[in-house]
Amino acid sequence: MERHVIRLATVLTALLAGLGLVASPAWAAGSDLAAQSRDGRQGDVGQTVSVPVGIANLGPDPIGGKSVTLAYRAPAGAVIVRANGGTNCEFNASRTTARCQLGADWRGAIVLQPGVVVYRNLDLRIEGKIIAPGAFSAACECDPKKANNATNIVLNGVTKPLPSASPKPSAKPSPSASPSASPSATPSETPETTDEPSADESTEPVVAEPSEAGESGDATLSGMMLVGFGIVLLGLVGLGGAVYLWRVRAGRDDDDGGDDMDATQVIR
Repeated sequence: MERHVIRLATVLTALLAGLGLVASPAWAAGSDLAAQSRDGRQGDVGQTVSVPVGIANLGPDPIGGKSVTLAYRAPAGAVIVRANGGTNCEFNASRTTARCQLGADWRGAIVLQPGVVVYRNLDLRIEGKIIAPGAFSAACECDPKKANNATNIVLNGVTKPLPSASPKPSAKPSPSASPSASPSATPSETPETTDEPSADESTEPVVAEPSEAGESGDATLSGMMLVGFGIVLLGLVGLGGAVYLWRVRAGRDDDDGGDDMDATQVIR
């Protein structure tokens, strides 16, 4: 009897653990996409330069067929010619930014080499002086870690925005023949020059924003996690009940056996 109860409890525990893992994939660690780029690419105005950008999956879970969105921003002074490895790319009018989906070739290489950075070239044409770096990012709903999803694209050694040229100082003003009786109501002020980059020269890496489908997917995973937790909890309760019933049954058997022994002794 004891062996049957132990076997039943073991099977029940294994079954509930499997159901919990299936019903709650949010417990898994997930994927971890990391973006990198290779610096040191040089070029003159009019030339097309290829800058390798790479992706590695550092997480335990493969990306499989999940949607991965790639976002590119060309360094200031260059335009995007081709985003190798990307598919269904959408460019802005000036071709300074692009948003693509991860292509099958690049995806397959990443899946086959977990933890290894796999590179594809980003072809850029230099239109003028490079004054700020670009950016590259990869985003997936399967990746809960966003800190390493983006990297800068460095061209001609420019790793941060170059300061704008300071205006030449104006000639000394000639003294006024007759000073004004009252100060001007709105005196003019000389604007201060600054080395801060303008909004168009931002060097923050571009990170693809999650879609509405991603938000609903997170809600679904949270619900499934609660379901899995409930299943495991019920399983533990059932296991405790089975052990309790076994102990009660074993106690009754011992009591019955003791009564029979006393009756036999009296007859003798």
